[in-house]
Amino acid sequence: MDEKKKILIVEDENDARQIFLDILTDAGFDAMAAADGKQALELMQENKFDLVLLDIIMPNMDGVQTLAEAKKYTGKYGDMKIVMLSNIGGDIAIDKAMKLGADGYMLKSETEPDDLIALVKNYLGVA
Repeated sequence: MDEKKKILIVEDENDARQIFLDILTDAGFDAMAAADGKQALELMQENKFDLVLLDIIMPNMDGVQTLAEAKKYTGKYGDMKIVMLSNIGGDIAIDKAMKLGADGYMLKSETEPDDLIALVKNYLGVA
């Protein structure tokens, strides 16, 4: 990758957040992390991200609320792709997120590190 793609990981669970951060940083991405939706929106205002991996179930502001807020101000937060993270397939919240404009979703419990990197590269359109 010539220019590092900027990724925001929004995950309230500390260990999972750190694992995602380590995997993506080691793969050559410029990755940052937020523990909840409010912190994520603050980081989106300060940085232009290419991709946001957004957990659905979080305290303070859940992923669907964060997505809705980010989509309201697309120009404000830049032109980024948002992929929802969940541990539950067939989740009603995933359906709602897709209707709100999420670019896709990923089941955290079924994703190995290589799968995560491939998924991220696919959404970013990089080799």
